Amino acid sequence: MSNPSEPCIFHIATRDQVAAVLSDTSYTSPSLTSEGFMHFCHAHQVKNVVATFYPLEQDLKLLVVDVDSLQSELRYEAPATALPEGIFTEFFATQLFPHLYGPLDVDAIIDVIDFEHFDGQSVHADTAAMLRHYRFDRLPVEGTLFKSTWRAEQASIHDGPAGTAMIGLYANQPQSLSCFHKLDYDEVWHVYGGDAFTLFLLFPDGRSTEITMGPNLLAGDKVQFVVPAGVWQAGCLNEGGRFALFGCTMAPGFIGTCFEAGTAAELTALYPSKAEIINKLSVNGHEKVMPEGFAQ
Repeated sequence: MSNPSEPCIFHIATRDQVAAVLSDTSYTSPSLTSEGFMHFCHAHQVKNVVATFYPLEQDLKLLVVDVDSLQSELRYEAPATALPEGIFTEFFATQLFPHLYGPLDVDAIIDVIDFEHFDGQSVHADTAAMLRHYRFDRLPVEGTLFKSTWRAEQASIHDGPAGTAMIGLYANQPQSLSCFHKLDYDEVWHVYGGDAFTLFLLFPDGRSTEITMGPNLLAGDKVQFVVPAGVWQAGCLNEGGRFALFGCTMAPGFIGTCFEAGTAAELTALYPSKAEIINKLSVNGHEKVMPEGFAQ
């Protein structure tokens, strides 16, 4: 049966629906009027619900909702309507689904993720606490959870801020990592808390290296590391970890035009021995540059 103790539940939506939801302080789905409640899923239910009710939809999103932040009543109940015949009929007959009897407070939405990158795993309570506390945004192209914390008022000779700082979060669920990219300026990484993560670096001369960042100094973890300008870099949480809280500082500061992402095809051609990690950390598809005007 479903697990009511999970800290996060999920609401399935299209890209256009997400934009409408986030534009207001609360959201009411049509089912609240027609059925008396809004439909949500536990993590392990999402894929079967999508396969049954959204088989032809493209670019679906998942609203990650913090149960402790809900203002309306949440009940865990069996499906209230007749289900279509299909291979998951038996699955639905054994499940309790989260039903929200009232509007969804938008402040309870602590993340929005792409369904295609969702692995069906629950969000750990520790990770949910980080999401609730920092209210991260998603970095364009990369999708990394981040929060800008400082942009210098003084300008650099490159027409951007003299310096910038951000806090970031890697997690296995909801997925947060850094896709391969390079920057025009050096970037200083800092470890703040949580579990270990790895920075994967591909140098212009063909060399590559891996840097373990984390709290275990006696095992060789680094708490600070400088990634040189022009080096392809990517990062992700190490296997078995829950989350990693880190920071990045740049001087001159980060602006969208100093960023270039790499695609799996071009990087594999240059670094064939690193094809496995390149393919794993190239979930940005064919996007290579930040949206016009980002972080200017």
